[in-house]
Formats: sequence, C-alpha cells, structure tokens
Amino acid sequence: MRPGAAALLLLLLALATTPAAADTVLRVYFNNAQRAGTEADCAIVFERTRQAPRTQAVATAALQQLFAGPTEAERAAGYRSPFSAATAGLLKRVHITQGTAYVDLHDLRAQLPGVTSSCGAAEFTLAIERTLRQFATVRRVLLAIDSDPRRYAEWMGQDCDLRNDHCDPAPFRVGR
Repeated sequence: MRPGAAALLLLLLALATTPAAADTVLRVYFNNAQRAGTEADCAIVFERTRQAPRTQAVATAALQQLFAGPTEAERAAGYRSPFSAATAGLLKRVHITQGTAYVDLHDLRAQLPGVTSSCGAAEFTLAIERTLRQFATVRRVLLAIDSDPRRYAEWMGQDCDLRNDHCDPAPFRVGR
C-alpha cells in the first residue's frame, strides 16, 4: 500500500460510519403511563428525539416521524400512541401562516378507531400540538381531513366555532 493510502482509507471508513452532522434533531411526543404514573390521563405526553435528514421543512419532517409511531424500543419502554406504521402516511401537508400550523391529513379514520374517545382524542391532538409547538413559529394548530376542517371536527365530535376558525377550509387550500 502506498504511503498515505492507509490513512486515507481510515478517514473514508470513519466518514462512512459517522452519522451525518447535518441531520436535524426533532422532537415528537408520546404518552407513557409508566412515566405519567397513571393510565387515566391521556393528556400527558413525553418528548422523544428523532434524527432526520437536514431539511427546511422541519414541521413536515417532525409530523412524519410522529405519525410513524413509537419505535420498538420506545414501545418496550412503555411509550404508546395512536400512531404506528399503519398511519405513517397520515400527513398530506402542513404549512404555517402567521403562527398557525394548518395540518391537512389523509383520511385514515378507519385505521384510527380509538381516536374519537375522550382519551384517544386528547392523546392524538396533544401529540400533534406538542410536536409542532417545538417550533417558535407555531402558536396554534388547526387540523383538517382532505382539506376539510369540518370533516375533522365532526370526526372528533367538535363544533365549528372560534377555536377552529369556524371550520374555514380556505387556509388548507393555500398554495395547492
């Protein structure tokens, strides 16, 4: 081997096995009854970190990580979520305008039957809100199914009122 070739080979090997420094660290939130100390309170979620390729679409990346659900190791440690591999494709699109994150979901209601219970709704909504509120640009989160916030509100048993901008679909169709 030529002089310097061994050093070059070692450098290339080190670079190939080192995680990319350009990765984005994101936070997602899941319930954990063991950590919460109670099974009864679904509105308690705990932070988990995820590595994602560097992107400017951090809200999209964070929701994609959330909707894939807890990892096997996290489930073994007591983390639970309505999200799993079956819901990994739940996100249709998210955009943030004037502090509000507009989250448009694909219609996967059949894969999420327990979400409409009071406990399930709290866990579902809080996980999404906490995951998005890690970003300073997000103060409020509104959700829709197939660009229709009324469909989401009806699914969750909510009224269309001031809290959800009276289910106005216009912001979900911006930039489409």
